[in-house]
Amino acid sequence: MSIETVSKAALRKRLTTQPSDERIALILQVLAAAPERLRQLSSGLTEAELTAPLGEGERSFKRDLTHLIYCAERGADPIHHALLLKNALMPRIHAERDWGALMRYEAFEIAELMAYFDFRRRALLRILTGLSRGQWERTVRREGVRRAESVYYSARGLCAHELGHLEDLAGKLGRPLNP
Repeated sequence: MSIETVSKAALRKRLTTQPSDERIALILQVLAAAPERLRQLSSGLTEAELTAPLGEGERSFKRDLTHLIYCAERGADPIHHALLLKNALMPRIHAERDWGALMRYEAFEIAELMAYFDFRRRALLRILTGLSRGQWERTVRREGVRRAESVYYSARGLCAHELGHLEDLAGKLGRPLNP
């Protein structure tokens, strides 16, 4: 599979709500590229630069990284539940307000956070790459939401969310977002 650079806006247009082999491949490509993209964006920056806000009222690179980890963990949970349980129901746990307050990853060093993000991503991709079409269509309901969301829909949302943050980081750091 060749790696291509795609913007969040282009990604949203290409990833309609119905799965196809091409759309699934694009999701896998974008999710697989995220750890390396984070490494490239942080390359050569000092610890002080990585922990300083990227602008007035903005997060630091480290805070964005912890946000991405919280969202990746919470975003993977509905996928796991949909694949493991019939009639799966996800409780309402906010990625940052609830999960982040509990986990407090900000206390870890950036190198540990990057390694953790990379490991979690490889684990998720190991699951996703082995799914049949029927498994991509398995569903989970979230507490307080009437519609059921498929594994595809959850992975699509995680993919778009991360790409948006990566584009934002690249812009704030004045660096290209390479494939």
